[in-house]
Amino acid sequence: MSGFIFKENVWEDENTIGFFEVDTKNRVSLPTLWRLMQETAWNHADRIQLGYSDLSQKNHIWVLSRLFIHIHDYPKWGDRIKFQTWLLGIRRLFALRDFSIRDQKGNLMGAAKSAWLVLDLNSRKPQRIEPYLSSMNALPEKHASEGKLEKIPVLNHPDTREFFTTRYSDLDMHQHVTNIKYMEWILDSYSFEMNNTHRILTFEMNFLAEASYGDEISVQTETLEDPTTAYLHRVVRKKDDRELCRARTKWKRIESSLPR
Repeated sequence: MSGFIFKENVWEDENTIGFFEVDTKNRVSLPTLWRLMQETAWNHADRIQLGYSDLSQKNHIWVLSRLFIHIHDYPKWGDRIKFQTWLLGIRRLFALRDFSIRDQKGNLMGAAKSAWLVLDLNSRKPQRIEPYLSSMNALPEKHASEGKLEKIPVLNHPDTREFFTTRYSDLDMHQHVTNIKYMEWILDSYSFEMNNTHRILTFEMNFLAEASYGDEISVQTETLEDPTTAYLHRVVRKKDDRELCRARTKWKRIESSLPR
């Protein structure tokens, strides 16, 4: 991976897709793409002195609150991909950040929008974002996607698909479940047939609470009336019925599930 700083306040990383990052269709999994986008964001934040070490001096951390991803062309094994990210600005307590994914010819393969909070590590309460971003050069007119960071509606008639128990490998440095794990739980709640014959077109998440080691959680699903294949999800902690996150997915059928 190599970083290029800054072209009009945009940070860019390049990554070559590895064998262990693709699925049965020889395409990068959505959680892997989001992990690579987050790494690009961390690199950018470190460069502008808003990274983990900078916030930890005040006992603060970045946490993801909302996410919208749109992928129309998934990279495959061996592809070299450019990940770009930049700050859009501030909305109330949220820092807004966009991402784009491009191939070596510059063709857009996907994009994402995200909203982040600064939390106090002890109180777990959101902090004012302006002191961190007031002097930053945001790009409020540079939108990677037309998607919106909307509030995902309450599920009216959910069915429980899967139960999971959080494990050590699910946790981050602060002993809470990583945001990527929620995405993996939701995608794993679908059948092999669905995952093998369809790809995610858009994926949205709202994070509402945190999960810890040993929590039993359930992934609940509701089918939407939509011309595409679309679903609502919620992840719920069993012991207190606390809703941890909501998600909305739209899928598209692929022509062939054979690796290419």
